[in-house]
Amino acid sequence: MSKKPTILSIAGFDGSCGAGVVADVNTARVLGAHGVAVLTCVTAQNTTGIKEVFPLPEKLIRDQIESLFEDFDISAVKIGVLYSKSAALAVVGTLEKFKPKFVVLDPVISSSSGTRLACKETINFLCKKVFPMCSLVTPNFLELCMLLRLLGKDKFANDLENSKSRKHFEDLYMAVSAFFLDLDFPPFFVKGGHLPLSIISKLTNEKLVHFDALLFDGSVDILEQNRIKTNNSHGTGCTLSTAISVELCRNKTLRDAVKTAQEFVFRSILLAREVKFGNGSGPIDQFVPDYLFKYHLKGKL
Repeated sequence: MSKKPTILSIAGFDGSCGAGVVADVNTARVLGAHGVAVLTCVTAQNTTGIKEVFPLPEKLIRDQIESLFEDFDISAVKIGVLYSKSAALAVVGTLEKFKPKFVVLDPVISSSSGTRLACKETINFLCKKVFPMCSLVTPNFLELCMLLRLLGKDKFANDLENSKSRKHFEDLYMAVSAFFLDLDFPPFFVKGGHLPLSIISKLTNEKLVHFDALLFDGSVDILEQNRIKTNNSHGTGCTLSTAISVELCRNKTLRDAVKTAQEFVFRSILLAREVKFGNGSGPIDQFVPDYLFKYHLKGKL
């Protein structure tokens, strides 16, 4: 009997099903893994924004994680919204106990609509206690700048936000990578969806190009991708970090894992580009036919 990797998502619940644990489980299953989930908070939200966030008790979060580890051979853990320090404490305590091989952290600090999803105390705790157990951290550009300011590197953040050239921008990323190495931080994969227009508009003539950056061992690896114009981008970060978790379980190198995941997210955005979901930022669509065929139908038809 064949065995699929099991990916544990520890994140929030989004009732619109575009992000959070629903997006994570969808991603894992489309990519041929089995997704299981632990809720840290429940949100009242739709495509236009978040109305309310209800954090779950620390004990309940701990009990959820322990229950799944006691029954499943969990190959990797993806951590999304923790929201509170008590949730972070529960996660750290249980992961120290069960010691999963791979941990990918998507440090969701605020939603795309602007709702704050982590306080300063929680972010500090992430840096001190969660980062050391991570294989990779996947902030977007805005979250990276918030983190740099929290670490006392306001100049790094300001220079990145105001950079006017690609070379200058990449040099700054190199300096940030060296800084993170000095702090003994894990590798960072910085998502490029929120980069300054002054940077992406100068990459090619009259064409916007999306690029993410892998910061590791004091170096920077830029991974470019075509930029898709769409209103449906909800859940890209969740999908990316889960897809990376799946690929790491297949013993891919870190660069190969993030590159494969980046391509999957691109295809998911492309699939949802022309569809209208709600009145705001709609979700991407992880059910890409080529991946469904590869992992679920090939050799069975």
